[in-house]
Amino acid sequence: MFKIFPYFDKFSTASVFIALLMALDTTVLAQPVTAPPATPPPVDQSTNAIAQKLLGQWEAKDPASPITLNFIFSPDGKLFIFSPNSQASVAVEFKYSINPTLQPMHLDITIPSKKEPVLTIFELTADGKLRLQLDNTDPGKPRPKAFSETPALFTKVSDTTKLPENVKLIDPSI
Repeated sequence: MFKIFPYFDKFSTASVFIALLMALDTTVLAQPVTAPPATPPPVDQSTNAIAQKLLGQWEAKDPASPITLNFIFSPDGKLFIFSPNSQASVAVEFKYSINPTLQPMHLDITIPSKKEPVLTIFELTADGKLRLQLDNTDPGKPRPKAFSETPALFTKVSDTTKLPENVKLIDPSI
């Protein structure tokens, strides 16, 4: 029987001990062992602040042409890119993630039809603009370590995280 219940002897000893205490009418005040409350991992306020500042619609104008480029960062990790200049404005949806703890900050953009993400860098300037390295960033290429002489400079035009109604979302794979 002891092979079937290897802890039987410990249980029986404990049972005898409890019965003995009950028979002697001894009061036992047992305090439960309380573990210190688990502290949640620290939330880096600057990380949340950067992510919040990034949300919304950003616009960059090409100084050599009348073309503008718009990025909309949504809180669910979606990035919409569109140019409102065409007669039928269309947008493409991507996924994005940031790592604002590094300098320069990292932005990864996932293109649905590509295996590798686009790895780039960004910063929020003192005057509230978004400096984004777009040149020489292709899926699978290493992340730039510094900004080029002419990074894209975006101005925040709205806090909205949804596409304008007149912009049609298209699937770039077709």
